[in-house]
Amino acid sequence: MARLSYDEFKEYCMKNVVKVLGESKYGAISQPIKKSDEIVIDSVQITEKNSKPGHCPSFRVQPFYLDYCNGKPLGGVILDILKTIEGFLDNPPDLGDPNVFNGFDNAKDNLIIRPISYASNKKLLQDHVHKQFDDVAVVLYMLMQHSGETLSTAKVPKLIAEEWGLNGEFLLQVALENTARLFPPFILPLELTLQGAEAFPRIPGSHKFFMDPNIPFKLVPSEINTYYLSIEKGINGASAAFYPGVLEKLASIFDDDLYILLPCIREAMIHPALSSKMDALNHVAKAMIDSLDPLERLSPSVFHYSRSDKKFRMV
Repeated sequence: MARLSYDEFKEYCMKNVVKVLGESKYGAISQPIKKSDEIVIDSVQITEKNSKPGHCPSFRVQPFYLDYCNGKPLGGVILDILKTIEGFLDNPPDLGDPNVFNGFDNAKDNLIIRPISYASNKKLLQDHVHKQFDDVAVVLYMLMQHSGETLSTAKVPKLIAEEWGLNGEFLLQVALENTARLFPPFILPLELTLQGAEAFPRIPGSHKFFMDPNIPFKLVPSEINTYYLSIEKGINGASAAFYPGVLEKLASIFDDDLYILLPCIREAMIHPALSSKMDALNHVAKAMIDSLDPLERLSPSVFHYSRSDKKFRMV
């Protein structure tokens, strides 16, 4: 039998997964997931007939098609997809209250920000609340669910802000304050972070949490003049660079202007300006971003924070 094309494989999977689950109860629809202007993930959503709208199980087609191309029988692929779907149906994740979008009072404590690449998401961002910082966008999200390592969020459309009768600037300010409270920022010498995640809990809070007024912070000097800025209990560590007062406080600690690298959504790199060389920083920023998954890339640029005018700008 000739190998199925991608489209034939997708149709075959949709038809046979529904057949096994029960055609009288379930259906399947193609549901592309737009991750950026250029990156769209092909996904199939399993829908339950005659049920109220809600979060439905889905599967991404590409990984299963690769298994098939690498020799896995179609029957084995269908079984793998069914395990994914049935696991969801048996234990659906708690994704929070879907009514959280209904009114600002319901939503205000769950608004957070996430930084994403503006250059890669210009079209996508046209319909969502955001603020542009050169080639980075700080975007308004709703925190739908947060427990342990699980973080589920959704971008807030401009239409929702209009329904609430509130402007984006105000909503982003609320979200920034929430994000800073939920995911406190920390700073460490880069060389300490290279010891692995297990080393983090052993570092005293007084050597990492610089924004907590109840903790007497003492900076651990970096031998390579590079500091790792990120957040606790979160995955979008670069957001710390946009928290209210963070860069101002760090500039005061270093008694210097700052150069900031934001190649990855997970963290920012801080460099005291007087002891840094722009050519080297540009090289590092571009090398780091080239090594990342496209969905994790933020900016290949170097940013500068000035103590004198408290301005944050791309160099």
